[in-house]
Amino acid sequence: MKGFFSLFSVFFVFAAERVTAQESLPHNNADSVVRFIPEAPVSGLRPQRGTLQRIEIRSINRLPNPSGNIETMLKTFPGVSSGNELSAQYSVRGGSFDENLVYVNGVEIYRPVLIRSGQQEGLSFINPDMVASVDFSAGGFDAGYGDKMSSVLDVRYRIPSGFAVNTSASLLGASASMEGTAGGKRFSYLVGTRYKTSQYLLGTLDLQGDYAPDFLDVQGLFTFRITDRWDMDWLVNVSRNKYRFEPEIRTTNFGTLYDSYQLTVYYDGKEIDRYNNSMESLTLTCRPSDKWMLKFTGSTYQSNEQETFDIEASYRLSGLNTGASDSVSNAGVGSELSHARNYLNANNYSLVHTGAFYGKRRSVHWSVEFRQEMTDNRLNEWVMIDSAGYAVPYDGREIALNMSRRADNRLKVRRAVAWWQFRQTLAGKYVNWDIAAGIRFNYNDMNGEYLFSPRWSVTVRPRHSSRLSGHFAAGLYAQPPAYSELRDMQGRMNTSIKAQRSVHYTVGGDYLFHIGYRPFKLSSEIYYKQLSRLIPYRMENVRIYYAGANMASGYVAGWDVKLNGEFVKDAESWISFSLMHARQNIGGDAQGSFPFPTDRLANFNLFFQDYFPTSPTWRMFLNLSFGSPLPYHYPDPDRFDRTFRMPAYRRVDIGLSKEFFKTGKPHKFIRQFMINAEIFNLFDTKNTISYFWMQTVHDRDGRSQQFAIPNYLTARRINVKLSATF
Repeated sequence: MKGFFSLFSVFFVFAAERVTAQESLPHNNADSVVRFIPEAPVSGLRPQRGTLQRIEIRSINRLPNPSGNIETMLKTFPGVSSGNELSAQYSVRGGSFDENLVYVNGVEIYRPVLIRSGQQEGLSFINPDMVASVDFSAGGFDAGYGDKMSSVLDVRYRIPSGFAVNTSASLLGASASMEGTAGGKRFSYLVGTRYKTSQYLLGTLDLQGDYAPDFLDVQGLFTFRITDRWDMDWLVNVSRNKYRFEPEIRTTNFGTLYDSYQLTVYYDGKEIDRYNNSMESLTLTCRPSDKWMLKFTGSTYQSNEQETFDIEASYRLSGLNTGASDSVSNAGVGSELSHARNYLNANNYSLVHTGAFYGKRRSVHWSVEFRQEMTDNRLNEWVMIDSAGYAVPYDGREIALNMSRRADNRLKVRRAVAWWQFRQTLAGKYVNWDIAAGIRFNYNDMNGEYLFSPRWSVTVRPRHSSRLSGHFAAGLYAQPPAYSELRDMQGRMNTSIKAQRSVHYTVGGDYLFHIGYRPFKLSSEIYYKQLSRLIPYRMENVRIYYAGANMASGYVAGWDVKLNGEFVKDAESWISFSLMHARQNIGGDAQGSFPFPTDRLANFNLFFQDYFPTSPTWRMFLNLSFGSPLPYHYPDPDRFDRTFRMPAYRRVDIGLSKEFFKTGKPHKFIRQFMINAEIFNLFDTKNTISYFWMQTVHDRDGRSQQFAIPNYLTARRINVKLSATF
């Protein structure tokens, strides 16, 4: 921890020195920076409209990134929290992973259901090599975005203007993309493929064994300009993910200085998981005039998920000498047999019409959508624990399973969705106004629920200054239950569940300023969310277990602030900080007020870039994260009151890159070549992601002990990445 904050202090001293030193550089050195770095202009520093902000994407491929997903950059933003570098999942302002909307070219993207841990997750849908723009809102977003309670991530893939090939390879996988045009640029194509294997990272976990993760996907965007008024886009994705694991041994030390333990586990068996999915969307766009736009989209999504394992574990829990690793006492012995045969098939279909009319100072947008979702899920999962020759739980009469889930669920839901939004720009005497108001309608035939969600936002900019802007947003965000929310902790499905609801109130502003000739932007938002009809849940790594009933209400309040700009000339960096308080009131047998599983009081992130002034093709990238302790629960599905806190999340990743640009005939086929060297988890911090609970059998006095053994994330690793553009 001392080294973590020492590095943070060094950053500010170093950045301050760079601001002073670079302003005094001779003009010839400054010119060399512009000449050798084609991406030098920073265009992302502009006031945002409403709560939607544009994310600068030029540093995505340089950010030290263990997962290889674009969401890693998103996690450095205020309001966004994650304590798992292997996963693309994230929590926004106290919400769960299932409360985030993700769109690619206007099509909603779904997350897997059976994924249990970050190492099983593989690649996220978004291919960073194909991205043109990324917009993100942490709350208070417009009616044009869907029915989730927390956030929206809107990604657009680029339309190629010429031929190019991009390739990259590292110790964690490889990727390649190709783009081009034909037919006088009436036809364009953008195809990308990625392969990922995290075996190198997983070798640092306490649980040793034969890891064989194998993740592959192929995506393509094909655009046809039929006439000057008609366009057609075809987006296709196929993903094949396989995770195979044969555990061997685990050794974990935990506890305090005066009460420390060592868990040793020997394993037999294996786990084989498959997560395969595909998506297609076909969009026809008509522009009858400059003022009208009509769009028609049909999309399909298929998912096949399998989780199978039979693993026997024999464990020994020993007390340790203070300050040593020698065991001196036996706290418990036993074994555990885990079995699962879980299968899920999902098929979703949708037809959407979207339209827009653009006036001089106003615009109107609307959409109508019909969607059908079919899910077939078979669960057969159980755990048997033997502690010192006794089955746990032990009642002296029969052998019982510690946990059992069995279900055969089939769900078919038809949804009708419509929304309308009006936007007006007004020029006042002292301020300019941008007003957006809209409403969403949602109906599903599963429980016959009708939902209406009014939303509106106002952006204000003083006429005498383009540096200031303020915004206010409010709205109702109702989240119709998806299949994962209908299923309780035993696997049973409750189709009478109603939509969870959240009322957002957001006030914020931006201030643009300069230090010397460097642009900076300070953004801040205060928010409050009133929540009702909530479905309580627990989190196990990245899997969410819902209670299966609308039995809670609550609130989330917080403050987000971000400062970004050129701490170093022509290299954008940022600092983000968040404070949050999230509480839920649970009814039924477990009455009371408790923290959400995502209740993180403070979150801090730093992304910093630098380069050598005399050789700007050498660059350094630093990513620093700190998150205050998250809650975790006692392993009783009916108890929400027994809440503890795991240790804070602390992590530093650092990278160094060298770029080579086309300079003559020897490199006539290569436009750019880059070498990246990265150190993940620089200080080798042991971060906790979840807990393995071990229960001993009753002693002579009838007492039993529960031990929470931490599951740690990855340790320090060095990665090398090569990238080339042709």
